[in-house]
Amino acid sequence: MDNHYYFILSDNPRKSAVTTATLAILKYFFKNQKGREKWLKDKQQYTVYWTHPKTNEKKNSRPLTYNIISTVLRERGIFDPSFFDLPDMHCFWMDFPFDAKINFHIFDHTAPEGLMIAGGVQQQQYGTSYPIKPKLDREGHLYTQMQTQLINRIINLRTKLAETSNHALEDDWVFDFRSLINDVVSLVDITLMQFYIKAEHDPLPTWKFDKDKVGNRHGRRIVDKFKWIYEITGNHFPMNATKEMKSFESLRKLRNHLMHFDPPSLVILLEEATEWLNQVLDIGFFLIKMREAIGIDLSVQLINYILQKEIVFNPEKRFSKRLPINSIKAGYLSSCWPDANDSYDE
Repeated sequence: MDNHYYFILSDNPRKSAVTTATLAILKYFFKNQKGREKWLKDKQQYTVYWTHPKTNEKKNSRPLTYNIISTVLRERGIFDPSFFDLPDMHCFWMDFPFDAKINFHIFDHTAPEGLMIAGGVQQQQYGTSYPIKPKLDREGHLYTQMQTQLINRIINLRTKLAETSNHALEDDWVFDFRSLINDVVSLVDITLMQFYIKAEHDPLPTWKFDKDKVGNRHGRRIVDKFKWIYEITGNHFPMNATKEMKSFESLRKLRNHLMHFDPPSLVILLEEATEWLNQVLDIGFFLIKMREAIGIDLSVQLINYILQKEIVFNPEKRFSKRLPINSIKAGYLSSCWPDANDSYDE
């Protein structure tokens, strides 16, 4: 076993991540559009008063300011609403999950079709015309949406790839990396699909859904799916996400290669993988800007997505002197088609 770790996590989240997360939390709970400088000047402490959804108990948060929240996020590296005595933070139709797992199959003369669990929350999320009503009548899983679980998986898998990087030269590490890249790109696609379905069946008051204009949601290039945001909301996207779009395009093309293996060859330099693993962080900011354009709230999971730490390549000391990477000569691009065209529009 190699005891050398090729990747290490930086000490803190990106500086911009703490700022973005803090402002998003303040906006969610106080519906205030103030910028960072105005919040910094505001020394008043604020309290959130809320009712527990299950117990109906009246509750209130700890005193909150920009500095209090940002300091805790920087020190703890995560946003845990319970630490501040806050309720959950999410967009109900995008994030709120109803999932069930059962280990039984029960039926008798009173219930000949079997005891069922139904995910009826989806009609509350997507409107009464939404036709999908998932049911579970025996051992298995039921999910009404996978947004929350998928973000948690991405965070955990990315951390695992860094913490087990002493195995980075083993095949299993590569397949875990492959899963991460696929999940990240899927998360963007899932967000767009949920947005389309919401707009089609239960649009928000400011949205306009014209099927002739928007088109079908299937068999579409991802660039066309981004156009849905303007066509439905009137807000442009990704006009303020140039850096994040570049990272998304990089990971999307990589995902297509890793899923289809066209060509069948593959080269992964661990130094190049470092850049991809940090581009994964960019997708969190990409999703936040997407939600801002759509006009919906962020979730706790998405806040924690951008609070992940950057990954640093850590060569062995005897190989610390490095030549510049020329990926075409010896690197990932040497395993791609020479014309570098992306033949998949997924």
